[in-house]
Amino acid sequence: MASGSRLLIRRAPSAAAAAALPESVLGFPLVLERPARGRRLRLSVGTNSVRMVWPQGVAAALAVDFFEQHRAWVESTVRAHRQVEERARAHLALDPRWPGRVPWFGRLLPLHFETGPARLVVGDDALRCRVPEGPSAARAVRRLIVAGLGEGLAARSRAWLADYEPLLGARCQQLRIRPMRSLWGSLSPQGVVSLNLALAFADESLAEYVLVHELAHFRERNHGPRFWAHVAQLCPDYRERRRELNVEHRYLQALLERLHSPV
Repeated sequence: MASGSRLLIRRAPSAAAAAALPESVLGFPLVLERPARGRRLRLSVGTNSVRMVWPQGVAAALAVDFFEQHRAWVESTVRAHRQVEERARAHLALDPRWPGRVPWFGRLLPLHFETGPARLVVGDDALRCRVPEGPSAARAVRRLIVAGLGEGLAARSRAWLADYEPLLGARCQQLRIRPMRSLWGSLSPQGVVSLNLALAFADESLAEYVLVHELAHFRERNHGPRFWAHVAQLCPDYRERRRELNVEHRYLQALLERLHSPV
């Protein structure tokens, strides 16, 4: 199940490209791809860069005109990405020198730090994070938050599995929670269900929808009408949940990237 993020392939621009196109757009570097084949120009905005596909057979003047025609859209999209990054930066604060906060299953919980052996205590209205003093404290905080989010998502998922597996007549052979760049979840041919750790930041109803989506693949491996009929039987409001997940996907992925960024 796709999350909407893309992997950018960096390629060296030609001299003409470097001279005719900007190096960056509002601080996002412009990454050029020059495939040998094809005639189609394309622009997309990733998490931290703008990607332009410029086939080698297309003249520089056409490429520049294409970029200028879409510059307003690119700049608007870059601004939207920056707003998401600012929101994620404001909501995920893990520096043990200052009071912190973490989006935790749809709630922005305060994070209180203490000194001592590494431990995370999850309360109803706050998190308490105990880490040793020293230069490794920030890394220890991140490890504890990753583990806590993963354990929370796994516990909720096991409870949902107990409800849904009998209805499907199928059994999840293994549940994996891990950071994923381009998927919200997956079901392997061996019956292993994987969920994106980023779902733990969102309201748990969204993670439940993703789990239902993957379980429905036990019945139908494609995304045809019968597949969505199975999803609707298990999750009647799946359209609303899917829509909310699509709206929030950049924010959730930005939180995940910040959580795993080098300290």
